[in-house]
Amino acid sequence: QKVRAFLTILGMVIGVASVVLLVSIGNGTKTFVTQQLEGLGTNFIVVQPGKTDRKSGFGPPVGTSQRKMTLADVQALEKRSFNLEAVTGLVLGTSTLRYDENIANVSIFGTNDQFIKIFNISVSEGQFFSRLDHDNGRRVVVLGAKIVKNLFGDEPALGKQIKLNQREFRVIGVMAKTGNKLGLNLDDFAFIPTTAALRTFNDDKLFGIRAKAKSRLALDDAVEEIRTIMKERREGEEDFTIATQKEMMETLDSILSMLTYVLTGIATISMIVGGIGIMNIMLVSVSERISEIGIRRAVGARAKDIVKQFLAEAITLSFLGGMLGLLLAFTITYGGYIFYPAFDMRPPSWILGPAFLLSLLVGVIFGVWPALQAARIQTLDALRHE
Repeated sequence: QKVRAFLTILGMVIGVASVVLLVSIGNGTKTFVTQQLEGLGTNFIVVQPGKTDRKSGFGPPVGTSQRKMTLADVQALEKRSFNLEAVTGLVLGTSTLRYDENIANVSIFGTNDQFIKIFNISVSEGQFFSRLDHDNGRRVVVLGAKIVKNLFGDEPALGKQIKLNQREFRVIGVMAKTGNKLGLNLDDFAFIPTTAALRTFNDDKLFGIRAKAKSRLALDDAVEEIRTIMKERREGEEDFTIATQKEMMETLDSILSMLTYVLTGIATISMIVGGIGIMNIMLVSVSERISEIGIRRAVGARAKDIVKQFLAEAITLSFLGGMLGLLLAFTITYGGYIFYPAFDMRPPSWILGPAFLLSLLVGVIFGVWPALQAARIQTLDALRHE
């Protein structure tokens, strides 16, 4: 029964391939997210208004702070901290940019000259604004790559005057392309000095503060310095939240690990379904081969020999299904890696052995019952079956 045997093996192939594929996707996602975070450096620090006891890298909801963060907080951290390499305050807003008849609705980052150092990004044309530009509140802007394309097309952007909230800003730089990182694409952002942003959006508070420790070893000391300085400026009250990249990575790692376990469990269920298919096929095979069983018993085969025969058939089907399932998983994962190497979904070595052994175990477990059923058939009953 070649077709029936093929369909039986196919169920196990799908089960094994599903286990390997889903684990590979989960592992690839974890690696991809980790690489994106590490792109910011290993000493990245987030300071957000509002206090939360929940250990999370994302901070509390914006606007829950009893006391707003200001540029004076940033200046205090710059002057008094020994373990910080760079600090910037952030103002976040949206605006319409106009150049002649061209319009672009974009997100605006108000920041200082330390932004590119903290986020490990660079300028492809022109320059980022200086500390002097920031302190004097000059109306200069650095544009993301996509914004330049939308506003100017193939024209050079440097030196052009654009309107931002009906105020004229001079383009002094174009950011290098960064692409989408953790849902944030800096190619769609425009960057202006914090002082200019506060005036443009008629505000006096910061969205938050971002900082970079001098080294990974200095990260904990930098966090304590920030906490001490900020509390002193708030009469001892800690109405802010500090999060480090390490905490962000730990949070994401736990979430993605749980996701991988869930996906593996779902895939294991599909393998069990394949095992049930093997059991059903073997039970049908027993009923169709009663005469064969009778003849074997008549010429001296013992009950355990019959058990071994049917159990070996079930294991063989599982073995073939397991091997073909691994081959299918390798083909899909390596094919995906070739077409999109940024997302490495090649299967980790630790899942291959367990997935194959699980397929054999499923074959043994679901092959035992049909084998025992075959062994219980009496010789005379089997010979009289036809």
